[in-house]
Amino acid sequence: MFCTDRIVIAPEWQSRLHAHGLDSVASVYALTTGQRVASSGSTEVRRISLGDHPATSTVFIKKYWFHTAARRWSGMLRGTFFGRSKARCEYENLVRLRQWGFDAPAPVAYGEERSARWLTRSFLISEGVPNPLPLHEFIRDYLPRQPFAEQRRLRRELIERLAGQTRRLHQHRFVHHDFFWRNIILSGPSLERFALIDAHKGRRWRPWEEQHARAQDLAALDAPAPEFFRRTERLRFFLKYRAHDSLTRADKTLLLAALRLADPMREKQRRRVG
Repeated sequence: MFCTDRIVIAPEWQSRLHAHGLDSVASVYALTTGQRVASSGSTEVRRISLGDHPATSTVFIKKYWFHTAARRWSGMLRGTFFGRSKARCEYENLVRLRQWGFDAPAPVAYGEERSARWLTRSFLISEGVPNPLPLHEFIRDYLPRQPFAEQRRLRRELIERLAGQTRRLHQHRFVHHDFFWRNIILSGPSLERFALIDAHKGRRWRPWEEQHARAQDLAALDAPAPEFFRRTERLRFFLKYRAHDSLTRADKTLLLAALRLADPMREKQRRRVG
């Protein structure tokens, strides 16, 4: 009773999802094929192949469940009753990032099911990144295996490119809010692309939030960095991000704010990076 569902599909994907029976909320949740790559009591991520275009056939389906009244109530102001669901937020953020010229997975579709306006389940479908390599695996596993001269070149290129991408992101007044290494995906060991994923918390900051928003994303990037990068490299990243040759007073204020936020994260992020 009073149940409604909504599905939004990117125009270029409508015929393909229809052909594979993935054009309704019920059909997406009925899907049990493909590889389950992550799951918990309330979420699941599956990787499936649509099969008709091998070069672009891999998509990820992220499903959310809101089984209990407690879960719905706790998220009442974050999409379960008021505002946008996580699935819708991430879909719209992927659209926005791609419009700005950033590498991000193509948003395919999102769907929501509500009962008496309360969100009961939602999902996001996004296209997979070709040859995905999370940034933490590139830094932890790939870099140490390279010859010294190549490793040194790659470290410098990584610092410059990632700092430039972060600066561009913040020039749009956009804060990712989960800007950890695992949410930055390379396409193979190349540094040409930095695809941003898991962006459901991302939003444009308000003018009075700028300092804290910048510091949050910088702190997430820096949390595991002392294990892998020298202090001079971390400083070089920050200067490249600010496009400065030396630290200004404003730079020092921002840097200290980022370090204060990073300190409580370091142990957990070191474990996650491995």
